[in-house]
Amino acid sequence: MILPEYSRSLQPKEWTLLIEPLLEAQHVVITTHENSDGDGLGCEVALALLLTALGKQVDIVNPTEVPPNYQFLKGYHPISLFNPKDEDAIQNLSLCDVLVLLDANLKERMGALWPHVSFSKELGRLKILCVDHHLEPEDFADVMVCERYASSTGELVYDLVYALQEHIGREIFTPEIAEALYVAVMTDTGSFRFPKTTPYVYRLAGDLVSKGADPAGLYDKIYNSLTPAALKLLGAALSSITILDNGLVSWLFISQDMIKSTGSRLFDTDLIIRYLLSVPTVKIAILIVEMTDGRTKASFRSRGKIYVNQLAKKYGGGGHMNAAGCLFAFSSEKARKVLLEDVRTFLREQGD
Repeated sequence: MILPEYSRSLQPKEWTLLIEPLLEAQHVVITTHENSDGDGLGCEVALALLLTALGKQVDIVNPTEVPPNYQFLKGYHPISLFNPKDEDAIQNLSLCDVLVLLDANLKERMGALWPHVSFSKELGRLKILCVDHHLEPEDFADVMVCERYASSTGELVYDLVYALQEHIGREIFTPEIAEALYVAVMTDTGSFRFPKTTPYVYRLAGDLVSKGADPAGLYDKIYNSLTPAALKLLGAALSSITILDNGLVSWLFISQDMIKSTGSRLFDTDLIIRYLLSVPTVKIAILIVEMTDGRTKASFRSRGKIYVNQLAKKYGGGGHMNAAGCLFAFSSEKARKVLLEDVRTFLREQGD
């Protein structure tokens, strides 16, 4: 694994180790983490458009389906859902020269793709590249650019585009690439309000707008696209929020019964966690969602120097300092019992 030196931004020459295999490849597969978000999806589409323009065969193949509010990105470049029972899909994955993982630095985040990627890698033909900005990368890629200073993976891919332009000596930015990267950066900075939204990020956003990104239109597509079912789930969820430990912890459990009774989907739960941190006294917000397969999804948000990625890591997950998550391999009832006590202990330790 090759990690560039920590810096404010990567210089064009520092991208060479990643650019060279991309330019040498004929067939590239791009993927992101399970339960994809705007950062991963926007980066996938931007990189796919870029490589397609350079004459590469490019497939975006994801372990889980695209959330409804990001479906419009499929109009820029096709995004397929990997089916581990589809022999054609497996063969397509095994025949690519390069696989690029975006917005994740743990191999398990590839979900059902990883066993097949691992097998292809063992055969000696496949090269794995990774671009990410989360903490504590795992050593599994041939080239990994993992820079935690970055506000988003979109910020890094933006720098990659400019580095690639310099490398080949011509302009390759298009309005579609600008739109995809704007989605990535906007969503992972919380619409430019999270702590890592530096002056550079604002300049980056301005540059993307000058290249064709439509800020108002993209915001509307992503954040003003709630279905009636999602609104019903939101209403039921807000009435079930519990504030614990003298206002330090906000807690919400969403059962499959709640999802089914409102006609909503798992995607719709992602928009709810922002409300859990809206109480000023809350230090940690926890959203627990019962999955259809018996597992339990937990999402964490925090304020200040409360490193919830460390909490998520304890259960095999990860993420940002103030935003992280994990999957429990057991029931929601057991997860709730285990997690609440651990959160209280964790919060006490963070205060020491």
